[in-house]
Amino acid sequence: MLIKTFIDQLKNKDEEYIKAIKQENDDIDQLIEAMRKQFNDMRQDYHDQIDYIEAAFIRERSEIIQRNSEEIGQLFSQHSKLENDYMAKKSRKEEEYLQDLEKLRTQDANDQAEQKIKLEKEMQILQKCMEDMKAVYKLNEAKLEFNLEVLQQRQRVNENTKNGLKKKKRKFIEVLRTVKEKFEYELNQYAKTNAHYTKEYKRFTKEFLVLQKKYERFEKSDKNRFNEIWSMNQNEVMALCEKIKDCDRVIHVQQLGIAWQPPSDPIFKQLDSG
Repeated sequence: MLIKTFIDQLKNKDEEYIKAIKQENDDIDQLIEAMRKQFNDMRQDYHDQIDYIEAAFIRERSEIIQRNSEEIGQLFSQHSKLENDYMAKKSRKEEEYLQDLEKLRTQDANDQAEQKIKLEKEMQILQKCMEDMKAVYKLNEAKLEFNLEVLQQRQRVNENTKNGLKKKKRKFIEVLRTVKEKFEYELNQYAKTNAHYTKEYKRFTKEFLVLQKKYERFEKSDKNRFNEIWSMNQNEVMALCEKIKDCDRVIHVQQLGIAWQPPSDPIFKQLDSG
């Protein structure tokens, strides 16, 4: 019973030791997996932030350029329309004047006085038209100057807007550089941490292998010791059995006077064969 109890305790200790080794391996695997997941999540977050900043800057720049281009195109269209209207009106007036002069040339040459009066009246009308044309020209010139001033102001506004965009660009570039530096620093820190835990894992693995070799050596030593104790106890038991058999034989033969037969119990055969 003592030997069986000792064997059972030894088996229980072996099972507990194996469970402890497996639990340590599981803990190490979980630690490595958590480190890998944390590193991947952090790298993805920084990539997303950088992409969002670049997309916002490009979208804002495109909207401002598009808006300014549309405004400048409208102003140039208005300017071209005013010039075309002025030239068309001038052409119509010149054509009308030419037609009137042609009519004057084809009239009767004998009616010089009347023709003269008519010509004077026409001259007055022409002078008046000329004055009107000058007024229209001055008005158009004032409008053109006004449009030119508006375009110059727009150009100054665009220059200011362009300067503001350049400042924003420099600012975003500085922010991007800061984020990249922070990302690289934290990436280096995680790399160092990962290297440290990797080193610890290798150390634990090496210690585990050493411990496993020690366990195998101790197991072999315990097994040899058990065999030695078992052999010694078996020899003592066999000696006692032989003494008991001798005593039983003496009692049967000498005291009782009956024939003695060796015991037929299987345990004695097992001891004899052992």
